[in-house]
Amino acid sequence: MTISWLRFEWDLKKLPAAEIVIPPSYVLRAVEKDDEAVIQKVTASAFSMDTGWGDTQKIIVERMRVNTGLAFEKDGKGGCVVLQHGSRIIGSSVLRFDQEADNHLTTGPCILHEYRSRGLGSLLLQASLLALREAGLTRAFGMAPEKTAAARFIYPKFGGVATPVVTDLESASKQAA
Repeated sequence: MTISWLRFEWDLKKLPAAEIVIPPSYVLRAVEKDDEAVIQKVTASAFSMDTGWGDTQKIIVERMRVNTGLAFEKDGKGGCVVLQHGSRIIGSSVLRFDQEADNHLTTGPCILHEYRSRGLGSLLLQASLLALREAGLTRAFGMAPEKTAAARFIYPKFGGVATPVVTDLESASKQAA
């Protein structure tokens, strides 16, 4: 199966130094070991509610399950930014801190469906890019099929520049890792 992907690139040196504005009653924080099961559920839910993935959804959800596990490895190459509303985790973004990675936003910003369209995905993207810059990266990459909400509304923000990539589903899901 062939799918059209966009590979977004951000020059982290040009990322504005703007402070992240977190709405009242929300908390942005780093992931904790006890968060893994909840982050897995948030990620799976976010992907299952995005119709832009179409027939690829089952394969991608499994790939994102593996990618989410990377945030909990002790190699120091992965991490995760978590967004809470009160005490409930409602969003996450799993990251790879390896400069040579093909995709630093391994899951991209994932927001539970009932919290979408409030600017929270953009907030998570901004926090993710800043975390990558703070880890010493100068460029960051993210992948998304062109018809997804991430590709259309989130990834173009903060100077994200898209390059089309047409590939088969299996190769693309491995690149998303």
